[in-house]
Amino acid sequence: MNKPNNSSENTMVACPVCDHPETHYFVSKNDYTFNRCTECDFIFLNPMPNQDELNAQYTDDNKEIEPTYNKSGSRLRRAFIKLPRFLPYALGKNTLDFGCGGGFVAHALSFVAKSSTGIDISENAVAYAKQRFKRANYACMDFVQLLETTEKYDFVYSSEVIEHVSEVNLYMKTLAHLVKKDGYAYITTPDLGHPKVPQNITEWSMLCPPIHVQHFTKKTVDILFKRYGFKVVKFYKHKKPGLIFLSKRL
Repeated sequence: MNKPNNSSENTMVACPVCDHPETHYFVSKNDYTFNRCTECDFIFLNPMPNQDELNAQYTDDNKEIEPTYNKSGSRLRRAFIKLPRFLPYALGKNTLDFGCGGGFVAHALSFVAKSSTGIDISENAVAYAKQRFKRANYACMDFVQLLETTEKYDFVYSSEVIEHVSEVNLYMKTLAHLVKKDGYAYITTPDLGHPKVPQNITEWSMLCPPIHVQHFTKKTVDILFKRYGFKVVKFYKHKKPGLIFLSKRL
């Protein structure tokens, strides 16, 4: 991957979220540099690794190794604990976990939804989900493949995905393609604007390039989701620096 290691090598680029023509050097970590938009608060790697480079982090060279998940029991319990929050939007509906990992939330949704599907870029994650949680449907698909589908969903859950994606507008285009009109998207991502983010932001564990390539505040997601035909209808309070929100497709 390309790794600028000081601010003097950083070039000014337009903001991918709001198109503001000027973004400026924000911080460097792990030999990567982030720019910040002064208009919408978006921070992102500059230069940005391409998606193939990032996808390699989630593709295991040895496909014979059985995928595993640490604390799988806790993950499953947390998925069911979340379920009551989703009921007004998912009960009897077609649902999708966009970036489903091991399928924990897709499995929980299968108990209340008309149909539950999980999609992930990782073949091993999908294999794990198919083996463990057979109530839901699973597929390994990328953005290009998803944009070619005709399936639409009433409720899309996408947790800790958007911060990993090199092309934020491609993620949003795909999300808008998948969510039905008047449907809902429930998104989680690290919260750059949370009061518990360290003053020295390089000490924040969520600032971890190239695993996380961009970060958001409430202001950023309001602007970004409006651009793609969504309205953020609720931000959920969270003690830790996590941005959790529900948006409606208009």
